Amino acid sequence: MRFAVPRPRAVVLLLAALLLAALPATHAWARPGPAAPPASAASAAAAHAATAHEVWALDQGTDLVHIHDSRAGLSEVATIDLSADALRDAGFTIGAGVVNVVPHMVEFDSQYRYAFVAATAGAVTIVIDARSKEVVEVLPTGPASHMAAVTPDDSAVWVAVIGSADPATQALVEIPLDLDAAEPVFAIGRTVVVRDVLEGYLDAQGLDWEFPGFQPVCQQYTPDSREAWVTLGPQWNRGGLFVLDLETATVTAAWDPAEVKANCGVGVNADGSRVVANWSGAVIGPGQDTDGEWYLFDAHTKELLRTASARGVDAHGVRFTPDGKRLWMVNRVSDNGLVIDARTFRVLHEIERVGDAPDILDFSPDGSLVYVTQRGPAPRSGGVHAASGQQPGVAVIHAGSRRTLAVIEPPRVESADGVQLNDLHGVGVRPVSGGDGPVRGRSAHALVRRPQVAPVQVRGADLSFGCHLAG
Repeated sequence: MRFAVPRPRAVVLLLAALLLAALPATHAWARPGPAAPPASAASAAAAHAATAHEVWALDQGTDLVHIHDSRAGLSEVATIDLSADALRDAGFTIGAGVVNVVPHMVEFDSQYRYAFVAATAGAVTIVIDARSKEVVEVLPTGPASHMAAVTPDDSAVWVAVIGSADPATQALVEIPLDLDAAEPVFAIGRTVVVRDVLEGYLDAQGLDWEFPGFQPVCQQYTPDSREAWVTLGPQWNRGGLFVLDLETATVTAAWDPAEVKANCGVGVNADGSRVVANWSGAVIGPGQDTDGEWYLFDAHTKELLRTASARGVDAHGVRFTPDGKRLWMVNRVSDNGLVIDARTFRVLHEIERVGDAPDILDFSPDGSLVYVTQRGPAPRSGGVHAASGQQPGVAVIHAGSRRTLAVIEPPRVESADGVQLNDLHGVGVRPVSGGDGPVRGRSAHALVRRPQVAPVQVRGADLSFGCHLAG
């Protein structure tokens, strides 16, 4: 391996040397930024052992899932090929004419046994054994399958299917789960057509609201797995929000889309008392964009408690920290973000620059690191203006200082005319235990592979981002 390092502190060099000496070489580039506060070797090692995790990053432009392991300094330890041809070669069915499936979002069950990947262009949801990294099922959930999210009790996955121009395809699709079975079976259950249930609610309530569309985008659940809060969109001017009772498949609450225009992220706090959803703002073009908004609700009374500015354009990813004390929100066009107190919902910090077209985020298990995907110059979703960036990858941010420690870039892939195709969107963090080791060598599954051996270059003054988890 080669390292170009401008004389970092001795303790950091020692930690990095010990960590990197044991790593397999990788062809991903890591570019550290400003350093986080230093940690002692003992505390860093202890924190690293207690919070070991994988980072699953979805590249929409190449159909690859890049898996990075904190025990290997966030090196890429496995890559899963989800391209249509690779899935067909492995015996799965993909629609005729589909070339790129465009893996969009990834979610895990509560015990991190399986990963569920919604693939918009493939019109499928892909089920992956998260331990072996093997694809076990590919389900035809519908056109523009956008988000597959597991209920807290692991009883089901519901897929938000944006659909086609036909409203009958704009639906929430259920995948019932029994993950404790000796051989879990994954199959499609109920399909809830959004227009039907939402118009039924409006009729029953005597409401004359005009929803601009019925395309579900993202959903999150109450802790009892009874309700799903669902945003509509995905265009900035087609937003809305409703609550679906998952047992009865009926709408229990909705808001006038002229008032609540949520078209992207939604989050439920730890005790299920508060819900936050956001709206991108008008994303039209330079000079015409407007700041986004976020909405705070009482989850029990369904009261809208507050509407506040996102203080940036294209409010997108939103997630509560693992300890439930903070809420992070990023703005994709203006590259900035907010850190919000999850008790008072007061803005604590405004981050001037989160990354280059920051999109979706997740946290290390102890909450000290924030992983934020950055989009590429040829985005496969979200529109060119709203989603394009020049440094596709995953930004690694120290949560305490809110400083970027590194940007982990995937191997560059270009089109025939030299345009970079990498486009990182979905990201998920998977905690791992000592017995759940990194993937070594080539898996028996044809879709999984180890990165080719190639030189690594690490730039910057602090190499401790792989094991520095303090603060």
